[in-house]
Amino acid sequence: MKNLFRIARWEFVTRFRSRSFLFNTFISPLLFTAVITLPILFFNYTPEVSTKLVGVIDLSGKDLAKDLQKRLNRKYRLENSSREYVILKVSVNNSQPYKEVLAEYREAVHYRDSVSTVFNRIKERRTEYYKNTHIPNREYFLKSSYETLQTSREEKELAEIELEGYKTALDSMYKFEAQKTADSLLASDVLNTYLLFPDDFTSRGILEYHSKNPGDLRETERFEKILQSIIIEKRILEDNVGRPKVKKWLSPIKIQKYQLFPDGQTEWNFYAQFYGPLIGVFLLFMAVFTSGGYLFSSVLLEKSNRVIEVLLSYASSRQLMGGKILGLGFLGLVQVLTWLAVAALLAVANIIPVSKVNYMNFTNALYFLIYFSLGYLFYGAIFITIGSISSNEYDAQQINQMLRTIAIFPVLLSLVVLAEPNAVWIRILSWIPFLTPSFMIMRIPLSSIPITGDIYLTIIIMLVSILLVILIAGRMFRASTLMQGKRPGFSEIIHWIRVK
Repeated sequence: MKNLFRIARWEFVTRFRSRSFLFNTFISPLLFTAVITLPILFFNYTPEVSTKLVGVIDLSGKDLAKDLQKRLNRKYRLENSSREYVILKVSVNNSQPYKEVLAEYREAVHYRDSVSTVFNRIKERRTEYYKNTHIPNREYFLKSSYETLQTSREEKELAEIELEGYKTALDSMYKFEAQKTADSLLASDVLNTYLLFPDDFTSRGILEYHSKNPGDLRETERFEKILQSIIIEKRILEDNVGRPKVKKWLSPIKIQKYQLFPDGQTEWNFYAQFYGPLIGVFLLFMAVFTSGGYLFSSVLLEKSNRVIEVLLSYASSRQLMGGKILGLGFLGLVQVLTWLAVAALLAVANIIPVSKVNYMNFTNALYFLIYFSLGYLFYGAIFITIGSISSNEYDAQQINQMLRTIAIFPVLLSLVVLAEPNAVWIRILSWIPFLTPSFMIMRIPLSSIPITGDIYLTIIIMLVSILLVILIAGRMFRASTLMQGKRPGFSEIIHWIRVK
């Protein structure tokens, strides 16, 4: 027993003094937390901005630019109370191609109007012939006016068809030239963005958003919400509903979320509720795999340097394995306790608002320690087995990488756990020893109902699994520690497990 504690002490002190331990304890959590939280801060950060010029190409004929400007003025203002957005109707009046097509269109309109005038005169004259029965040669005038009326009607219809063609060409040219102008203004940074409303916008509700940075989700969301309310209002007004009622119906709402816990309700914040447990899982993962990584690298190094032979002459294989697991386990425990102490100091200094983060309490900290210890013992026995049966570090790293992938798998389901922490299949996954620590660290703070039964069950599962894995690890460690340069086969591994 004395040898076991000596080995444990040596492993603990050696790793504790190393730079990698200090880096993994203090620097790595800061870097990881920064990687998680900085994108959130950047996304929510509202920088100082100047007035933005937004171009509008409106092919719908609904005067959407005017309504859009009114809504933007009401909702978005700069700190000096000036408008944040100014709407500019893109003009094509100086476009020579558009002027030429417009002139042809106006000529077609003039021709259509003159033909319509002639048609209406013939129609009126023919009506007089019908009403006045005393006109000489009335039948002749009726017959000849009918033929003239038919010819005039055909000319009128042809003129309208021709006018429709010119109208289509004019709209197409207007859109082309307007986009050409808007693209030029956008490229020269005169416009920040421009919107193109098709002629069927009110029916289909689809528009085009043109920008140098269309990935600005905050900006596009603003326009989407405002234009959604505008188009809904226009659709309702077209159904002859009064404007006061429309404004009342479309008044915005805001949802405040609260989560019910046994001790009361707490306002729910997505970032605090989601990223807190997620950071906890990554810290747990880091602590387990940092300490566990020391295990198999230590065994591999001692095997390659043949130090293991000297150690086995000083202590038994069980004492050697137990000492390594115990020493590096305490190292990981110191790491976790350091993180909890830092979190407590931040909470006392009110840097972390504990009142809004209800899961930061002593009970959950205790669960974190329990699942770290269980996870470390489980993975530690596996790591020391990997180190003892691996012939080189490359083989060990491959297995280590696979275990890391399995252990971090719950993070991929973090959004599902956030939505349904007590779903049946999430609970079943929590019972798998490789996944238990990560899943339970997420589920405990996210669950609004007590999951004491699952906590007891998973602890029992982990304890049984640890005993089984340590038993197997002990036999394999004893049989394979002195092997050099030979990779054991599957049949040999099974034989070592069976031999008592």
